[in-house]
Amino acid sequence: MPSARRVYSRTYRVWAHVLLWTPIALTVAGVVLGLGLFAAADADPTSSSSALGYLGLVVWGGLAVLSPVLLGSFIAGLVMLIRTRS
Repeated sequence: MPSARRVYSRTYRVWAHVLLWTPIALTVAGVVLGLGLFAAADADPTSSSSALGYLGLVVWGGLAVLSPVLLGSFIAGLVMLIRTRS
């Protein structure tokens, strides 16, 4: 007799979506914020705006440091979502 299809709870499916879309949203927000800070630093020729460029580098550095965590969360959410659909 074939095994019965496993039914996943609503909480499991919600967490699958959270783990899938949170790293995507954080990555997009970080890239846009970094580009915005670079543009703001480049638009103002005064020396006081150079801090914005450095802040943009810090944002991108944070994304680079957090990329393994973001990738792990994305993969876990993707696997969970595939399990709920099969």
